[in-house]
Amino acid sequence: MKILFSFLLVATFGFALEFDKIDTTMEKNINQTIHILQTSNKNIESIAKEIFTMFDSIFDYHLMAQLSLSKKYKTLSPSQQKEFDVAFEKNLKRSFTDKLHLYKNETMKVLGGQKTKANRYNLKTSIILDGKIHYITFKFHEFNQDWKIYDVDILGISVIQTYRSQFADIISQEGFEKLLQKLESEIRFEN
Repeated sequence: MKILFSFLLVATFGFALEFDKIDTTMEKNINQTIHILQTSNKNIESIAKEIFTMFDSIFDYHLMAQLSLSKKYKTLSPSQQKEFDVAFEKNLKRSFTDKLHLYKNETMKVLGGQKTKANRYNLKTSIILDGKIHYITFKFHEFNQDWKIYDVDILGISVIQTYRSQFADIISQEGFEKLLQKLESEIRFEN
């Protein structure tokens, strides 16, 4: 649970991100987020909003929503797609906000990354939890010279694949509308 919190902790920024600035921008914003968590006297919802304001434009919520439904996404009407995108993003943010209370002065470092394809970049970070080093890899894609996160691997497990598996189960058993209801309710999807 702390590891998912860590992913969500650094999950969003507010501007177009150029390739050669990914590492330094992530490091700067991770440090700024940790500073906010260590020094703010605000309530958890206010802290979360402050972090989202800093980070929102670096996550590609639309692509994450698409990938989490796989082929099913293309079968949805445009209005269903939009409704799902909104519910997916809200659920992800609600899950992040719920985990802010777990923060206990952990340290996170940007280790560097590598291009896996011309338009793909994986940035590896480390976090120390309970005295052990864990790794989180942020997967970026490039679109119109803007690099955004489309997935995160936590301990080698893809957040998107986890969502995809959970969503597929719900859709096959209960249908898309039930999945939408669950995303909009208090149910959380977590690693």
